[in-house]
Amino acid sequence: MFGATQLLTLVAAFFVVGVASAQSEFSGEIVDLQKDGSPILAKVYFAKDKKRMEMQDASGDDTIILRLAQPASTKAGSYIPAGGRGDAIVMNFAVHTSIVLHPRKRTYAAGPLKNLMPAELYGLYAFIQPADVDNACSEWMQRPSANGETCRNLGRETINGRSTVKYELSCYGEVCRLWIDRSLHALVKRETNWNSTELRNIQEGPQPSSLFEVPSGYGQENVLGTVRPTVPQ
Repeated sequence: MFGATQLLTLVAAFFVVGVASAQSEFSGEIVDLQKDGSPILAKVYFAKDKKRMEMQDASGDDTIILRLAQPASTKAGSYIPAGGRGDAIVMNFAVHTSIVLHPRKRTYAAGPLKNLMPAELYGLYAFIQPADVDNACSEWMQRPSANGETCRNLGRETINGRSTVKYELSCYGEVCRLWIDRSLHALVKRETNWNSTELRNIQEGPQPSSLFEVPSGYGQENVLGTVRPTVPQ
């Protein structure tokens, strides 16, 4: 089985490659294809250099993570949960920062994007954005952890009426299949031996700037949960 640590390492690998192309603005919903009714796991809102993911009830409680130690080829990384169902994460790729919003507590926490990020299932939707959708392997195989891995372009395929390119990668001994939208330059489906998800209800167009800001009245807490009021008391 491809373990959680390896999954997070994969997210980190694509994060190192970076957001390389100008992405169209759109919103959508990540759904779980392996559960009855394909429940919504997260609602996403992507702007040019900012991305927001709102975790839904079906997502679980450990869907936003704080990385405590970076993984390496000979040593596993470590992380703790930083958010889950009902929470949202806003990622700013221009300055490489993240904000986790906790609407039920009306608080937020901030940190570097390389440490504060969505868990693997969601993170790949945020981080995979090849400059050349038809030749993504050459870009992905430049990542530091790609030594010994493989990547194959399996050709074009239509997913929910959208033109995509399907890729098959060896992900630390397992097989990952990724479908990249040719217009959006974004991941719209991922499939592994343990789960399968898809981006549906895609709506293209500008996203409101308020989605990527901290709402008025939220108090700041550190990422471990200690609240720090935004005004003196």
